[in-house]
Amino acid sequence: MRIKKAILIRKTIDAYSSALENEEDPVERSRIQQKIADSYYDLGLADQKDIKSNLKRAIKSYKEALKVRTLEEFPIDYALTQNNFGVACQTLSTIEDKADNSKKAINAFREALKVRTLKQFPMDHAVTLNNLGNAYRTLAEIEDKSENSKKAIIAYREALKVRTLELSPMDYAVTQSNLGNAYGTLADVEDKAENSKKAIIAYREALKVPTLELFPMDYAMTQNNLGTAYRTLAEVEDKADNSKKAITAFQEALLASTLEQFPMDYAMAQNNLGTAYRTLAEVEDKADNSKKAINAYQKALKVSTIEQFPMDYAMTQSNLGAAYVTLAEVENKAENSKIAIRACEEALKVHNLEEFPMDYAEAQSTLGSAYKTLATVEDRSENCKKAEHAFQEALNVWVKLNSYQNQKLIEDKLSELKSTCS
Repeated sequence: MRIKKAILIRKTIDAYSSALENEEDPVERSRIQQKIADSYYDLGLADQKDIKSNLKRAIKSYKEALKVRTLEEFPIDYALTQNNFGVACQTLSTIEDKADNSKKAINAFREALKVRTLKQFPMDHAVTLNNLGNAYRTLAEIEDKSENSKKAIIAYREALKVRTLELSPMDYAVTQSNLGNAYGTLADVEDKAENSKKAIIAYREALKVPTLELFPMDYAMTQNNLGTAYRTLAEVEDKADNSKKAITAFQEALLASTLEQFPMDYAMAQNNLGTAYRTLAEVEDKADNSKKAINAYQKALKVSTIEQFPMDYAMTQSNLGAAYVTLAEVENKAENSKIAIRACEEALKVHNLEEFPMDYAEAQSTLGSAYKTLATVEDRSENCKKAEHAFQEALNVWVKLNSYQNQKLIEDKLSELKSTCS
């Protein structure tokens, strides 16, 4: 289906390009440039292998259109082109130069909003505000997380003044889901419980619209996000209850995200489900829930191979290692510790120190815990040394990154290791 769509879009681009060659009127040329840009953007989404170059072609054509479509002479056209230019920059930001392209998108959306006011163009105003929120949320992933998350939240809330459940149910659901994502990002850096609860409220509002039967993928995505919010909340409050709510949400997501139809979404949901079970294992039925976590991670790894999806592979292997470490606390210490070690070593094939220092530190920490447990049942001296080395590798990263909370956790683990190995 995507291949056929890409072929049709390419034919459309060729037709517009031919028209552009034969057109001399600057206003008409700008209209054709807009069409070419929109088509290149659509082609980027249809042909994922060439998405980056097609997005750049779209951006180039939008810039050409804006040479004629000025704010003073053609304000409505100016706003449309700026909005679409921003969307292309925002999409490109998920592939390369996240900060720079997010900022270009933000600037474009703000330009569009000079025309698309709430009073004159309420629906377009809401569309651009939703896009602005997305750009701030992307920027928050790498820069000023708290400040940019809050700017995203403000934009989404403004959009929801127009995008109501009664008048625009699908748009309402999309923006509520985005609002939930922004609160989830904010929860990473401040007021974890409060912001996780706000994220949950937003996702539940979004779920008033997309049902499993009518909009299965939207339903699955929102359920997955809801599960993530409950899992985050479980870190600070009612661990068992919120972990169970997370598990329910991820299981709902898997009703739509099947292995056969949507393998990547399936793998993501299975990985998240595994982590929810692992969190639950910390407080309830350690062996049983650890095994359920392991089962979910193993299902995720059927899709997330090192050849095709190395980052997902490494993340899931690291999580798998942590689940086996937890299981090793209550049964088959030697066997489960060794499996945990192998999983961490697989993760570290991708999560190297230079490119992914935080992921590297997490995997080394889990590796240290596995060697520590193994040291209690065999080769005490050798495994204690390996545990100490792994913990020290993790500590070096957190010290360098000034992550005092993580630094303290590793220092505590080193102290525990000293007691175990003395």
